[in-house]
Amino acid sequence: MNLDHLRRLTLHVRRGMGDRPGDRRFPGRPQPAGIELEAHSDYVPGDDLRHLDWNAVGRLDTLLVRRFTAEREVLVHLLLDASASMAVPARDGKLAVARELALSLACVALAANDAVRITVLSGDGAARVSPVLRARGSLGRAAELLAAVVPGGRLGLGAALEAYAREHPRPGLAIVVSDLMMEPADVERGVQAPRARRYEVLLLHVIGAGELDPGRELAGGVLADVETGATHAVALTPAVRACYAELLAAHLGALEALAERNRAVYTRLASDASVHDFLTLELPRRGILRRR
Repeated sequence: MNLDHLRRLTLHVRRGMGDRPGDRRFPGRPQPAGIELEAHSDYVPGDDLRHLDWNAVGRLDTLLVRRFTAEREVLVHLLLDASASMAVPARDGKLAVARELALSLACVALAANDAVRITVLSGDGAARVSPVLRARGSLGRAAELLAAVVPGGRLGLGAALEAYAREHPRPGLAIVVSDLMMEPADVERGVQAPRARRYEVLLLHVIGAGELDPGRELAGGVLADVETGATHAVALTPAVRACYAELLAAHLGALEALAERNRAVYTRLASDASVHDFLTLELPRRGILRRR
């Protein structure tokens, strides 16, 4: 997969400022040293005299300390859903799309000198967390990690993200890549945990073409839930398809609403759509990516 076209893009991060020095500038949180002068503050005993603005002293006959725009590293947390539902319908290839999307965003982050941590949220209740990747040459390591993901089990997204936020309390940008085939209340619980730690949260919903149009997969038969084992006989009559469309619209609307309530960003990608167009057209249109 050629990712060269992504190297001129950068993630638009408004919050999620980390503790380590870095290339990102965060206006509104001035610090004692830096490149871009942002404000002045009254001198108080203990301030570093090197930061006094002597021009202001001469003009105003008062001691003012220069304050500079904060320059920090952003840690991008890529959290990939690896539950069993990511493998069905098999023809949709949701996991492959999710891997491509996650790797592309890792490329964008590393090219902009952001740090990346990849976490696989497994259906067995465990999260497999990578070391923090910082060098641009780490993209190959990210590709290996993502290629090794095998779906299985049932994921409780709310509990998984709560546990992750406890383990990694310092803020950053959390990008959750999932089919979000779970109750919206569980998704909201998951979003609230990192938001409470001052993370920015981006929900990237990879939805299968067969989930948007179940008629392309079957006309009738017995459906089996790959995560719970439950089965249900179904015949896709016009009435059933209409009911499904209403339920799907309600589910998607609930996801959009919970993201708005919690100051997160939600957007979705159909599995048969172009990941390239999603990254270069849709995400910039939403203000998530921009050109450097």
